[in-house]
Amino acid sequence: MPGPHFSSSPITSTGDSANISMAGRIGIVDIGSNTVRLVVYDAPARLPVPIFNERVACELGKGLGQTGRLNPEGVELAMRTLGRFTNLVREMKVERFVLLATAAVRDSSDGNEFVEDIKRRFGFPVRVLSGTEEARLGAMGILGGSPKADGISGDMGGGSLDLVSLDIGEFGKSATLPLGHLRVAEDSGNNPSRARDLIARQFDDCNWLGDAPGRTLYAVGGAWRAIARIYIDQTKYPLSVLDNFTVDAEEARSFVQLIGGQSPKSLEQTIGVARRRADTLPFAALVLDRLLEVTRPKQLIFSGYGLREGQFFEMLPPEMKNEDPLISACEGFAIRSGRFSVHGEEIASWMGPLFKDESENYHRLCHAAALLSDIGWTEHPDYRALHSFIRVLRLPISGVTHRQRIMLALAVFVRYNGKRKQYEVRQVRDLLSEKDQHRASVMGVALRFAHLLSGGIPGILPRTKLKISKTKLKLTVDDASRVLIGEAVEKLFDEMADMLELKGKIK
Repeated sequence: MPGPHFSSSPITSTGDSANISMAGRIGIVDIGSNTVRLVVYDAPARLPVPIFNERVACELGKGLGQTGRLNPEGVELAMRTLGRFTNLVREMKVERFVLLATAAVRDSSDGNEFVEDIKRRFGFPVRVLSGTEEARLGAMGILGGSPKADGISGDMGGGSLDLVSLDIGEFGKSATLPLGHLRVAEDSGNNPSRARDLIARQFDDCNWLGDAPGRTLYAVGGAWRAIARIYIDQTKYPLSVLDNFTVDAEEARSFVQLIGGQSPKSLEQTIGVARRRADTLPFAALVLDRLLEVTRPKQLIFSGYGLREGQFFEMLPPEMKNEDPLISACEGFAIRSGRFSVHGEEIASWMGPLFKDESENYHRLCHAAALLSDIGWTEHPDYRALHSFIRVLRLPISGVTHRQRIMLALAVFVRYNGKRKQYEVRQVRDLLSEKDQHRASVMGVALRFAHLLSGGIPGILPRTKLKISKTKLKLTVDDASRVLIGEAVEKLFDEMADMLELKGKIK
């Protein structure tokens, strides 16, 4: 059933970042080999948090290896889906709208016809990505969240596997292989033994993948994220956040080999994988196993970001691209949920002397925690600490490892005077060392003291100054602010000094 035809549109359809202002919403349609997805992001924002996300499994690439053409049933469903999506973006007042097509459309003999039909029916051009462009956008998604990523990015779709070498945030060599999970399953006749041979032959031409053993392999794509979800469930890992979920490479190989040896029926019955995903998941595991073998990384990191987020980052102006993704995201949450959104910057600067011997990364976490330190003010006082802990633990932020995420949540939990024996805290606390638990607690007490001393009012903390020596923690207060020093302030200051194994003195 064909979708409606539009002859004109108020929406800007572009992939060029040169002339883009950041007012309004960004809509991206990803026409993939397996699914067609619309994601709408609010802007301006450095963090690509979707306000709408819908996908339809059209399976455009089904049978492509045998026929060379797009799946006719998939084309019909894709047109109906795009009719809905283009109507939705108009109603949502999306200002910048991009349609991207990947391997199936690129490799099919009737791909151009399909793209022209979309433009004729709906009034929007489709950008058909080359293999290099697709690989680069997938890697850009990783760099948007982890600007100093170092290793190999592997983005698996239904029709292709896109590989890029990353050298501390810089793009290196790249390749696109016909090793999407749908494509491998079909080309091998759903035979795992034949699939292994097919996969091995494709990797033979990518000798550069083994150039830097001991680095990181970044796994992108829905099929590999499904494997990560199974791993989290099967191992009872206590934090169900996929982005930056990290597994030792040898452990990862053992697990993906287990998945690769399962039948679809077994995956459905014993692990609870959806039937549509179970049909090709073993082949996605076989590709990942081979990639781990070839690249010999130290660790495997699953990324929650990919091609769509890469396109989002491409559309950002240069000054926004250069922002720290964690700090930028926390600033956004502070503005939306804090009473005094600018106060976080004051707190971070004020408590810096407490952590003068800590690493730059720790100061970055302190900055983020300060920005999030007022996030629970609207909660009921009895649940403020726990609700804030859970919220920070699950925030859609990037640029942090799971360890750092838990430290942030624990710091905010302690800031609200939470007790660490609570079940929800104990569940994830053991993922931190005793040292990191203590460091997060010190950070949290410092945040609590800052809010107590200032009453949460901007401009008061700069009138005071912290100074730390080998034996003492001093707080200097100007004459006009000495009235702020009450019994509660003195008591908490002494508690903070005790945690640092110092003697406290207010001057």
